[in-house]
Amino acid sequence: MIYCKELDKNFESKTELFKALREAKETIIASKKAVVYNCKSEDNKGGIPVKIIDAQKLQAQCKGLDIDDDYYYIAVNTTLILDHHEDLHVNGIWNKSAKDQQKKVYLLWDHELKGTMTIVRKEHIEMFVANISWSLLGRTYAGETEALIYKFRKDKVIDERAKEWLDSGDEIQASVRMRYITILFALNSDEREDKEFKKNYNKYIGLIANKDDFKEILYFWAVLEAANVYESSLVPFGSNSVTGQVKISEPPLGTPNKEEPLQNTLTVEEFRELVKGNLFKN
Repeated sequence: MIYCKELDKNFESKTELFKALREAKETIIASKKAVVYNCKSEDNKGGIPVKIIDAQKLQAQCKGLDIDDDYYYIAVNTTLILDHHEDLHVNGIWNKSAKDQQKKVYLLWDHELKGTMTIVRKEHIEMFVANISWSLLGRTYAGETEALIYKFRKDKVIDERAKEWLDSGDEIQASVRMRYITILFALNSDEREDKEFKKNYNKYIGLIANKDDFKEILYFWAVLEAANVYESSLVPFGSNSVTGQVKISEPPLGTPNKEEPLQNTLTVEEFRELVKGNLFKN
């Protein structure tokens, strides 16, 4: 039996499943677009643990960017992870929203749309998209992901609990509130009537970083564009445990750099390799 979450139904064969998905495709896509998602763990929509990025070293390596230790940088979403709703956020998903939603989104606690749950007000948040190596995020996947980053001054955090947590270095997670704009159906079918869907499948299947987490990927929904609406939040648990805290480790003076770096850290040499070329893009 094959269970389909979108249809909440079991199918005895791939043929039956594909037929049902083909017939319901437009309804499923319309439903996905109609929902405003917040990415707490029960939603499985892509929240990731917050990284405290070593801003001083980023500024030294990424010329032309205004990055310094007076700011926090929080990745609220990453691409190329297939989630448990068969949604794949592809690169470019946040480009338009990062421009259109500047100064329009808050950082909150736990997706509670209340003034008392505000961590940073919208006028103090800058959004941008960054290309980040998976190794910086503590994973061994090949290549890079695109992260939607919130940047804000440390002195603009108005919730002391959040400031203490971020400064402590303890893990906390981030979760984006979003609405899907453009979705493509990808289906691993060789039927003539599924030619367009198989083309989508072939185009995006190789980009999925976490393919090994699935026994078989029969279909998925490639999300080409989404809008970050209202806010993103710090939460105890997001739905995507991609990362831990990122720090840059430097060996003591006079000590050969032969030891293994601590978990989720990079040596200076590794970081220089990481940022060759344009790591970040506006």
